[in-house]
Amino acid sequence: MNDDDSLLWTHKPAPRCRPRPDDPLWSLQKGDVTWTAKLRYHGEYGVEAEIRRDGAVTIARTFVLRDLAVGWAKKERDRLERDDSFL
Repeated sequence: MNDDDSLLWTHKPAPRCRPRPDDPLWSLQKGDVTWTAKLRYHGEYGVEAEIRRDGAVTIARTFVLRDLAVGWAKKERDRLERDDSFL
């Protein structure tokens, strides 16, 4: 006999993660273009960092930890500030 009650029809699954609002990180005006970064939380699936150009998603990556997502977004901002080809 198996002691795991998750296989029984009376088993109640764990509650789902509550949705979190998006977390804006930074905004950068370069010429006529506005670049923004924000974090989107996907519960057990991780944190997605989005870089947007004038509101449209240009780059997005998913990370396991929030700190990794923030670090990546900061590096992308530094790259945008240095490089003029992103106008």
